[in-house]
Amino acid sequence: MKIAIIYSSHQGYALECARQISEGLSVDGNQADLIEVKKETKKLDLANYDTVVIGGGIHAGHLSGALRRFCSKYEALLRTKRLGLFVCGTDKDNQEKQFVDNFPQSLLDVAVTKGWFGGRIVFAEQKGIMRFMLKKILKGERDVHEEKPEAVKTFMHEMG
Repeated sequence: MKIAIIYSSHQGYALECARQISEGLSVDGNQADLIEVKKETKKLDLANYDTVVIGGGIHAGHLSGALRRFCSKYEALLRTKRLGLFVCGTDKDNQEKQFVDNFPQSLLDVAVTKGWFGGRIVFAEQKGIMRFMLKKILKGERDVHEEKPEAVKTFMHEMG
């Protein structure tokens, strides 16, 4: 079985999760390709894949525009694949809303599994207006660590 892991990552946590999924699903003759949506999807032929995993980090309530456009462009073809969807973010109270707001409903309806993997904010990695906004929201310059590695494992098990 050939698997595409299509992701977008701003600060790196979503990339870590995508790598774990790729490694976890690349067993028993399966090949999982890790594909960054902005750089590598122009030459991507989804017809070559049986299974597709799509996900990324949530910023200000949204996945990257490139990932949302990819889902819209290939929506019909993605509905024919074994599909898994994931998001990374620190707003645990709005997990379901993050899926509904960022993926077409038809993909949510056919997804084998959906995973919310938590997230992290490393304040020192933030720049400009984002740093300013986070300082106000977080009431200081503190890091947020809400990673959910057990959710990544559960997702892989459900996809496997």
